[in-house]
Amino acid sequence: MPGGRDQLGPLERLTRLLLALEAGQPGGRGADQLVAIGDYGAASDADAARQLHRDVGALQKIGWDIRNVAGAGEEAVYRLYARDTRLRVSLTAEHQVQLVRAALVAGDTAFGDHLGDPADVPADPGPVRSRDPHRPGHDALDKAAYAVENRCLLRFTYKQKPRVVHPHLVHPGASGWYVVGHEDATDDVDVTKRFVTDRMSDVSVDPPGTATIPADEPYDELNPITWHPDPAVDVVVETEPDHEPQVTAMLGEPVERTAQDGAVRLTVPVTHRAAFRARVYELGRRVRVIAPDEMRDEIVAELRRIVRPAG
Repeated sequence: MPGGRDQLGPLERLTRLLLALEAGQPGGRGADQLVAIGDYGAASDADAARQLHRDVGALQKIGWDIRNVAGAGEEAVYRLYARDTRLRVSLTAEHQVQLVRAALVAGDTAFGDHLGDPADVPADPGPVRSRDPHRPGHDALDKAAYAVENRCLLRFTYKQKPRVVHPHLVHPGASGWYVVGHEDATDDVDVTKRFVTDRMSDVSVDPPGTATIPADEPYDELNPITWHPDPAVDVVVETEPDHEPQVTAMLGEPVERTAQDGAVRLTVPVTHRAAFRARVYELGRRVRVIAPDEMRDEIVAELRRIVRPAG
């Protein structure tokens, strides 16, 4: 066997360290324990500690979330946190922040814990986290996300005019991120509007609970099934009673419903055929398109193109 640097030994040592850290949850493992597990040979205590620190750094670089949880001046105690290492390796720290923001907008407040704290991200401004108070250093998007999550009145200047808005949601669009909400107009009539967060200035957030948000108010502009790129057509679909709530949620409220022989037939108005077909594919065998024939023919033709691509 040709000479050279031993690659298997370090890999085995890193594997032993990971297994020990996982087994040591939730309290973690002391540095002296990990030095013994790492078996750094005849190295002095100081050299062994440096080698351990280097190995921990190597594991962090490939996505493992390992932190020293000991207090200042105390011997290091390393703890392994369960995270998605693929995202931490594939995305830059800045992209991780934007991904956490998008998850918050979608209502997933636990996603940040799943991803873990992005490395090397400035503490201020940083990603908005559930129930964290906004800080002066946060930008308009951070403040808007916090205001939506905590039902806070949002105050800002937009087009040289001061605004007071009850925010409903934040979503991406052609000009960046938008905040959608009811504005307190001068005539005391609430008006739903959209504001580009990059164009907002002098943004401040009132305490939680100060905004009035209509219960379960739909925002159809974000739902492509409600768009109108095609002429309207009534489509009859069939499903089982157990699947009816999901079919209705995906395809929209029916204008007619009939039930017989253990099946439910729903007549659904369709104005966006591509979106409708995509929802039908997602529902799979839980729904069957009965009429009209033109919609059935479109679905069959599209599926044939998918399974037998041209060329």
